[in-house]
Amino acid sequence: MSVSTKRKIFATFLTILEKKPFDKITVRDIVEACDINRNTFYYYYSDIYELLEEIFKFEFSEMIENHSNGFRWLVGFSRMIETSYKNKKIINNICASRSYEYLENYLFKSCRTIMSDYIHELTEGKNIDENRLEFIISFYQYAIIGSLSEWYRTGMPEPPEQILRNFLTVFEGIAPALERAEEMDG
Repeated sequence: MSVSTKRKIFATFLTILEKKPFDKITVRDIVEACDINRNTFYYYYSDIYELLEEIFKFEFSEMIENHSNGFRWLVGFSRMIETSYKNKKIINNICASRSYEYLENYLFKSCRTIMSDYIHELTEGKNIDENRLEFIISFYQYAIIGSLSEWYRTGMPEPPEQILRNFLTVFEGIAPALERAEEMDG
């Protein structure tokens, strides 16, 4: 089996996903469009959900890679938002399906990593109770994913730049929240 076959499956799935909601796509749709047999599909993927998760990993990998040290989190989120907007039809078709939770769960885990690393970096050398720190991380994680989910579910009416400006405004509150937490715990 070749890597090009796997890429063909991947690209074909994206093309179909631009036209149909995720839960309306079958393995049969993919293999017929690729002109391969079902066994070839299952050689690469155990099911369509694994293929969907690989797409999330591929499309949003830069978000995870570029999140640490100062404002590099901004670069990561910026790329994620721009990628989402560029693939608006795909995101809309995932949102229109019952399987939207797969995207949301992937973003949730990714955001958790980014927020945890970023906030731990900001609190290095500070005396803040770990439970309070976890609360702050969770608070921002839920705020970000909730905002993104609403943006996705409403068809991404605002341009990516506006969403990013909104995130910047909210992120300005992290440092003061950490200072108050240190005052309470120090």
